[in-house]
Amino acid sequence: MRNSAAKTQFQWHFIPPNSPHFGGLWEAGVKSLKYHWKRIDGKMLLTFEEFSTLLTQVEACLNSRPLIALSNEPNDPSYLSSGHFLIGAR
Repeated sequence: MRNSAAKTQFQWHFIPPNSPHFGGLWEAGVKSLKYHWKRIDGKMLLTFEEFSTLLTQVEACLNSRPLIALSNEPNDPSYLSSGHFLIGAR
């Protein structure tokens, strides 16, 4: 494993300690998750199953957001989302 990593010449870029704002895109995803979670959950205590269901529903919501339009037609509402890559369909 170490030899194959050395051959491909990986370059690691770490985020400095105590500076999560360096996270960029993934930090925006965490912010979106927290936003939806706080709106739905509030201050309720959840069981493991309820919490798992809540996270799955928020994940589905975030994965259905449009990335790019599939057509240049203004009346065509079809779009490409990250969910297309995960499940192969809308």
